[in-house]
Amino acid sequence: MPVVKIRIDGLNELKKNMAQSPRIVHEELSRFVKTTVNIIRPMMRREVPFKSGKLSQNIQSKSNGLRGEIGPNLSATPYAIFVHEGTKPHEIRPTTKKALYWKGALHPVKVVRHPGTKANKFVDRTAREAEKITPRILTTFINNINKRLTK
Repeated sequence: MPVVKIRIDGLNELKKNMAQSPRIVHEELSRFVKTTVNIIRPMMRREVPFKSGKLSQNIQSKSNGLRGEIGPNLSATPYAIFVHEGTKPHEIRPTTKKALYWKGALHPVKVVRHPGTKANKFVDRTAREAEKITPRILTTFINNINKRLTK
């Protein structure tokens, strides 16, 4: 009886590459996270409202393996949450002195009625923009994985 033989060229190389696949996938995905964080950080810095520049300068990013974060450094700019979420009208009273005074004020005052501030959702806007570009970046790294596994 005739027999059909099938030969797979490169099978030994494929087996070797597949054994390396968890390492290769982790390396490429880690590079994807680091690259994406480095692309998104300047995007967020552009979205931050500019007054003194301190908030924009304190947008930080970090990546570690498959995890990345981008956002304001809350130690340096604890007011970032109030910029992002806004504030309700509130009173400001002195805490260490008897009165409040600032450059341009006509005289010291005991209380200021702040009208509140409108929320400026710079993190949310950045996230929406990042969602548009992240799939293209990921495709590049998936292609890198495929190339490395099939070489």
